[in-house]
This record gives sequence, C-alpha cells and structure tokens, in this order.
Amino acid sequence: MPRLAAPTPTRAMTPGFLERAYDTAPAAPDNARRFARWQREAAGVMARHPPRTISYGRGERRAIDLFLPAGGGSPPVLLFLHGGYWQRRSRQEFAWLVPFWLRRGVAVAMVGYPLCPDVSFARLVEDVRNAVVALWRQAPRLGLSRRWIVSGHSAGGHLAAVLAATDWPRREAAMPAAPFAGCVAVSGVFELAPLLATPLNDALRLDRHSAAVLSAGAMAPPPRLPAILAVGGAESGEFHRQTDEMAARWQALGAEAVALTLPHCNHFTALEALSREGSPLAAATLGLIAAADRGAEPLRPRRRPRTR
Repeated sequence: MPRLAAPTPTRAMTPGFLERAYDTAPAAPDNARRFARWQREAAGVMARHPPRTISYGRGERRAIDLFLPAGGGSPPVLLFLHGGYWQRRSRQEFAWLVPFWLRRGVAVAMVGYPLCPDVSFARLVEDVRNAVVALWRQAPRLGLSRRWIVSGHSAGGHLAAVLAATDWPRREAAMPAAPFAGCVAVSGVFELAPLLATPLNDALRLDRHSAAVLSAGAMAPPPRLPAILAVGGAESGEFHRQTDEMAARWQALGAEAVALTLPHCNHFTALEALSREGSPLAAATLGLIAAADRGAEPLRPRRRPRTR
C-alpha cells in the first residue's frame, strides 16, 4: 500500500497534557479488580478450551493461540491483538474474550508478540506481520476459512490497522492484497507522535521519523475495506481525536470506515463490549463476519451519540 504523510495534531499539546491524555488508569479506578477477574476468566477459558499454539518464530511470545469452535467445518477467523502500549500484557491474558465467539462458530486467533524494549517497535510490527503470514500458510491444514477479521485493542488497535494496510503480496506471493474482510480497532492509538512526549516512550524508543513511519494513520488501507473504529464514551479527548481522525482519513482513502462511540465505556470496558451480548460493537463485528460469509456488503453500524 502507498505510504502517506503522517497526520499531525491540530493543536499545541504540552507534554503534561499528553501524559494525562494517554494515561488510561484514572478513568478506570476499579482496574485492579478488573484485571484480576480477567486473569481468572482467561485461565478458566484456557483450561476448558485448550488452544492450538502455533509458533511463528523464536521465543514463547512469537506464537498464536488458536481457539476452534465445535463442529469443525471452515470457520471464519477473528484475529485479536492485545493492548498494553506495546510493552505490557500477553495474548493469554485476553482468552476471556474467546467463548462469545466460539459459541457463534468463529475461530479466534490470539496473536502474541515480543514487547518493547526487548525488541524495537519496528521489529514488533514485523513480528505481527510474520504471524499473519504463518497462519495464512497453515490455514488449510488447520481447517480455517479465508474469511478473516483483524481486531485489536489500544496498542493492538494500532497493530490491527497496520496489518489491514500492509502490502501482503509483496511479503507473501500467495496472499491477496486484501486478506481481511474487515478491521475492528477498539480504543486505538493510530498516531504515534503524541507519545514521544510521554513516559511511554521510554520503552518504545521512538523518534520523530520512526513515529511517523510506523503510525497506522500513515498507511493506506485496501479500497473499500470495512473498518469499525470504536472508542469508549468516557475515554479522553485524545482517544476520541485519534479515532475520529483515523476514520475520516481512511474514509477519504476509500475505506468503509466507521467511528463508533460506546456510551459510558472507559478504555477497558470498551474492550469488554467486543464480547458482550447486545453491545453495538459485538453486533457490528458479527455483521462484518456475516457479510464476509455472504460475500456481500458489510452491515454498517450506526454511530452512537458521544457520551463522555
């Protein structure tokens, strides 16, 4: 895909403002209990639905946990990339998302990746691309369809968008230019430049050039790519700006991008909406999968009123 000039903030942003804007903890004071619950639920899912782990490189983190629904066949696939600002968390911690999708006949591929500063940001991006190539090559043997949705949360939202905009035939001749039937990014950080002035960059070690080159907003998606860019209504203005500007940018480039605000959700409950019965985010994602199964136009989610 052609590379574009990276977007730039539309107003002056001081380091203190940016540090507060990208600190996700203050708006979610019950995080300790939430993370403990996530870990318990994830451990239970791993025990009840042992995944098939597919290695795509050296080390435990260069692996994909593949969860298959009952019934066999060639199920659609939801790829998921976890958050943690590219320097925390692991794929196993988010297995609690899986049962919702298995019940609907969707395979879930939890993509792991090494973290910064153990690897450079550029290396991390190459690793997740390598993960997709490895899974694509093995899909027939694993009984998977080619109906794939790429998704992610926070840092994983950035990675999902990068994967959606990657020039795949250049990397793997057997892959099509648009291997994904849709992209779902929750609370994504698509523009990296604002992080340069925050402590988050201590581990990321980005400079102005690398932040521009590696920003998802600097990459053009395939034409007509269906994309749902969701953000919690209670998230900071910066997360809303990132989501709105990314949706507008991709719309201008021909993608079917929709910004979806999840009322009253913070940075973490927005992710929980991805696997919650009746949530607009889960419904919209199911719509993308249904459209891929039909080979038809995706269902377009209505944008909810912004509630912060």
